[in-house]
Amino acid sequence: MSRAVQLVILGGIGFGLPAWAFTQIEDIRVMQLIVACALVSLAGFFGTVYLVPKVASKTQARGICGKDLNKKGTPEGEKPIPEAAGLAPGCIFLLCVICFELLHYYDIGSLVDYVRSGFKGSPKTEPISDALVIDYNAALATIGFMLFLGFADDVLDIRWRVKLVLPLFASLPLLVAYSGGTGIAVPKPLVGLGLGLPAYLELGVLYKVYMVMLTIFCTNSINILAGVNGLEAGQTFIVACAVLLHNLLAVAGWAGATPAVRDGHLFSSYLMMPLAATTFGLLMFNWYPSRVFVGDTFTYFAGMTIAVAGILGHFSETLLLFLLPQVFNFVYSLPQLFKIVPCPRHRLPVFDPATGLLRPKDAPDWNLVNLTLQLFGRCGENALCVRVLMFQVASCALAFGVRYLLQGHYK
Repeated sequence: MSRAVQLVILGGIGFGLPAWAFTQIEDIRVMQLIVACALVSLAGFFGTVYLVPKVASKTQARGICGKDLNKKGTPEGEKPIPEAAGLAPGCIFLLCVICFELLHYYDIGSLVDYVRSGFKGSPKTEPISDALVIDYNAALATIGFMLFLGFADDVLDIRWRVKLVLPLFASLPLLVAYSGGTGIAVPKPLVGLGLGLPAYLELGVLYKVYMVMLTIFCTNSINILAGVNGLEAGQTFIVACAVLLHNLLAVAGWAGATPAVRDGHLFSSYLMMPLAATTFGLLMFNWYPSRVFVGDTFTYFAGMTIAVAGILGHFSETLLLFLLPQVFNFVYSLPQLFKIVPCPRHRLPVFDPATGLLRPKDAPDWNLVNLTLQLFGRCGENALCVRVLMFQVASCALAFGVRYLLQGHYK
């Protein structure tokens, strides 16, 4: 299957399912906002496609480049490939979110009429809630901070132990600005055990500790499930589309009648649409054979954006279901991450130039990429990426099944 066909299938499924969920929404005002965000995101896709080559040429000129270790021993493996290309989608994403935030100050229908009239008169303005402005500013500050730290890591090559705590500093704006609830709904089966547990448990500051832990996990989980062309951006795209689908289904269904819950899912959608669009633009260059490496710039930015969407959308438990491969990979990697088992700088499989296939090392590294090779046998780099991403898709499908089967019974 050609590169173009693979991308068309990935994009068709990723964008098609949320588009179907959108058709289930009946609120005209909500539909207008989602369409406006989709148009801004579409512009973000084209902006990313335009900017990635520009960033790549600059980083390569500054020596920020590397060689593809999964092609070692071939002519392709000797070519320098620009790194830190994630700076392009990161900057375009922030621009998209800022532009869409500005649209909240106007009535969308009036704004459309204003454009159709050739910009005559002035569009009708609308009040925007302080809570929404705070959420936007907290998200922008946190994600922008993480994007900067990721690029600094690509340039300065920060030590691994330091990398683990970078999200702590980046999440400070989110923690300071967070004004939502700090409690959790206790699962109904536990309440019914007669242990004296309340239906709602207030955690206070412990909830914010949980928020920090979630941002640290999401940011690093994308970063450690990597090393194959298209894998970092591919998993981000799939998770972003799954979260977007979940949000739109919630808005069209059970959350639509509760403004506070609905608004949380809508805000999460406003982050996921530009993330999916800009990531897909990056995939145009990062899919096998990769012309750019996304770098820690992208993995940190993408992981933090997903975490912020889950926290401010108030569905962090469901988010972890979508991230089951990342959770498994993190737990499976712990012996190496904590140096119980020797951990090399690059936990990559071995490439055989004679066959063009990848195989696990004689003493395999403890991660999902190498485990996939152990379980399913040798394969090419593109096939390996597709296998891992299929697991990601299956996990997201399972998450939807679990989430909706337990709805009303679990909490």
